[in-house]
Amino acid sequence: MEDEDIIKFVKERVKKKEIEEVNEELKKWMEEHDIKEEKKDDEKEIIEGKCEICEIRDAKYRCIRCGKVACLSCFWTMLGICKECITEQMMKEWKEQRLQ
Repeated sequence: MEDEDIIKFVKERVKKKEIEEVNEELKKWMEEHDIKEEKKDDEKEIIEGKCEICEIRDAKYRCIRCGKVACLSCFWTMLGICKECITEQMMKEWKEQRLQ
């Protein structure tokens, strides 16, 4: 199948399903892949204390992979993952692969 055919197929399939069914399928898929549902702004977790990585700065984020709280310097905000779970070397390698 060509990309356009796949897109057309997916669009038609989604149209046929009720939004609740799509949401239920998405929730099941997230559970199967151990992905936690993001909290709404009014339900956001309050992060307090020191960063569990550097133990120097105040923590602002929680890693979605290991659950540790981290400061801005020890956290990849675009990924939601701490720098212990994905090192700077790994990020450099990914960037190089993307540019090739």
